Amino acid sequence: MTVEKPEKITHQPFNEWLHRLAVLVAFVSVILIAAGALVTSTKSGDAIPDWPTSYGALIPSYLAGGVLIEWAHRVVAGILALLVLVLTTLLAFGSVPRWLKWMGVMALVAVIAQAVLGGLRVLVVSHERVQEVAITVTKVSHPDTARILFAVAHAALAQVVLALAFAIALFTKPLEGKVRGAEWEVQEMGGRKGETILFRLNRFRYIIVALIALIFAQLILGAVMRHMGAGLIIPDFPTSFGKIVPPLGNLPFDPNNPTRMTYDEFAFKVAINFAHRVNGFVIAAIVFVLFGTLKAFPFFPLRRLSKWLVGLIILQIALGGLSVWTELAVPVTIAHVAVGATLLGLSVLLLCQTFSHSWLTLAKGDGR
Repeated sequence: MTVEKPEKITHQPFNEWLHRLAVLVAFVSVILIAAGALVTSTKSGDAIPDWPTSYGALIPSYLAGGVLIEWAHRVVAGILALLVLVLTTLLAFGSVPRWLKWMGVMALVAVIAQAVLGGLRVLVVSHERVQEVAITVTKVSHPDTARILFAVAHAALAQVVLALAFAIALFTKPLEGKVRGAEWEVQEMGGRKGETILFRLNRFRYIIVALIALIFAQLILGAVMRHMGAGLIIPDFPTSFGKIVPPLGNLPFDPNNPTRMTYDEFAFKVAINFAHRVNGFVIAAIVFVLFGTLKAFPFFPLRRLSKWLVGLIILQIALGGLSVWTELAVPVTIAHVAVGATLLGLSVLLLCQTFSHSWLTLAKGDGR
């Protein structure tokens, strides 16, 4: 059997340093998301009231406590933006497919938009004019609601940057060794069995896309919870108010609560928190199904990634429980957010791996 590689997927050889830069961008993306979780967990988001400067300077004269945490977050964001700019430039002028160049452009646009939204999240609290415009544009009744909207959009774009960085890191990696190994496996399988395997590979994509969508939604739900202060609105785990499903029509609400929260606000936060838990278990179920399906699959990278996903999803559920049991201890919360982001990145890698092996569908000599 002979195998042809489609040109659109396997432009080779890639620059080894380009791949290393892409891996670095993916790593820093996870670090930035963890830094953002540190800012939110320590309530340091408003420690520096101006943007893009910090108390009117590049480096504030006072660096301690929340100011240090928020400033460090901005530094990591600046480093990531610079790295993405360099990566995008190298992709634009490198010998890579056009679609990969556009992925770099999308990453650059996303990281710029993320920075602007982060700045707006700060200014909507401290700058009256920005606050007025934000309330008018978003059509909300309170500046705190606008702050949450900007913060959640900021977090969502961080996940988009991370997903693109992971994908670029994979597609800039030379594939010759993997191609030879995969070609040997298809030859060993034989034509019709190879066709069946490749048909299943294409079908897996739908499941993986659903998994990515659910993980992305989970990360957004988590961001909403953090910015609304709903992480402990359900005080127990794995039960919810002592039950499998919380009594949504009769919640244990204290009308004399010190935050002056209304029952509707309380019920909304409970619903967000419970949706986060349910979606987490749905994601876990899909990950275990993928692992069970892929463990006998001929392509080693897919099997390896499915094992990593299983390990991380178990760790993530444990961290979710610890977040409740430790009353949102900062290290646990940061780890929970970082592992969630890594789960998204690895799921994107899993999807990209199915595309990187799709050239095998052009194998000839199928024995028909």
